Amino acid sequence: MRKFLAALTIVGATSLAACLPASAQFGLPLGGSLPIPGLGGGGGGGGFSAAANSLAVNLKTALYNQGMALSLVADAMGDKKKADLFRSQSAAIQSVKGASKDSTEKFLKTVENNPIDLKGLANVQDEAGKKKVATAQGHMDVVILYDGLAVASAFMLVKEKPGPADIASAPTVLEAAQLAITALPTQTSNAKKFNDAVEGYMKQNNVQKLSASQKTALAKKTDTKAKPDALNN
Repeated sequence: MRKFLAALTIVGATSLAACLPASAQFGLPLGGSLPIPGLGGGGGGGGFSAAANSLAVNLKTALYNQGMALSLVADAMGDKKKADLFRSQSAAIQSVKGASKDSTEKFLKTVENNPIDLKGLANVQDEAGKKKVATAQGHMDVVILYDGLAVASAFMLVKEKPGPADIASAPTVLEAAQLAITALPTQTSNAKKFNDAVEGYMKQNNVQKLSASQKTALAKKTDTKAKPDALNN
């Protein structure tokens, strides 16, 4: 266990550094005590269980919002099958109670195996479609923020010593932390590329972005303590 934690900490330092630039642009509060705060702080207290809860909230929020963004864009472009697929994946993520390696891997594999061709986005000219794209972009702002928070939570988690009450759940939680640390930096990079393309479409078509309060409402679907401070336009 100690060797595993040491190796994970080294990987975490590198991956956290990779996610920081994306997070910093939102004024991300990454310093201080555990748990790593989400938009609303992620709860009080410290230690392994608090860090595990922080990871669960931040990871769930990142993945849920990505699924919703992909679903909305696919729907706007008329791909109902793919829209339904990503919507169902978001619902599955939303129902998970803790940080789960299995559900996260399944979600990431679904995204990888079902890419969305954004070339068709230029054909979306109806007002209903534009509204869906704007909402998708709001979801993507949440994704990029919470990807960074999830990696930060995972990095802090591996520094914490599980207490007696955490022994049974520690292996599962640490597996989820390892996956967050190793997979989310690439996930964040891909999310930013997707977001850039969506924002490009919005500028060309004069589609207004969601407000900070509207994006906070999206985040609150999975982080009930979300606040608009980090999601200002």
